[in-house]
Amino acid sequence: MSDDGATAGAEGDWVPKEELIQLLTNMGVSRNAAIKALFHTGNYSADLAAAWIFENQDQDLDAPFDFEEGSSDSSEDEIGDYIAEGDFHKMVFVVNSELNMGVGKVAAQVAHAALGIHRLILDNQQKFGEMLLHWEQYGETKIVLKGTNKEELIALAVKAEALGLPNYIVQDAGRTQIASGSVTVLGIFGKIKDIDQVTGQLKLL
Repeated sequence: MSDDGATAGAEGDWVPKEELIQLLTNMGVSRNAAIKALFHTGNYSADLAAAWIFENQDQDLDAPFDFEEGSSDSSEDEIGDYIAEGDFHKMVFVVNSELNMGVGKVAAQVAHAALGIHRLILDNQQKFGEMLLHWEQYGETKIVLKGTNKEELIALAVKAEALGLPNYIVQDAGRTQIASGSVTVLGIFGKIKDIDQVTGQLKLL
């Protein structure tokens, strides 16, 4: 696809932000899928769009988008009001791809990281409670990224810690597939702009 977005903008008075499309395609998302996701999430954030893509894998995301039939899932006024109040938040999970875990194993390890991060936030509600409420109110954005190895995950955790971002490293019990103590997933939570300083260079898993 080359100019579906521009054509749609001319016909429907809606034009996707090219910089957001670029961010999404850098993550490995097709241009068509990026345009659809931005349309359905208000054209505000690559992370919101990426989360929408994850939640709509059953659809033919790579097919050209029919703007006449499309309808936005989110209220642009509502999202705009929130942007005026503060930044979006997200939870990211960096998977250690060096371990070559199966799909089920990755899912289980990401779930461990999500629970670990959530418990950490609940244990520090005075510090992170407001962030959690904002995240829950505006889509609970969750992104899964591809990490290189254990060393990279640990280095990213150090960066997250330096920025004051709650983070959680999962070390596997070793009952299936991989050795006990293996670092499988790093979870990080916080404002999108802060997390992007840590994981912005990584691609979607």
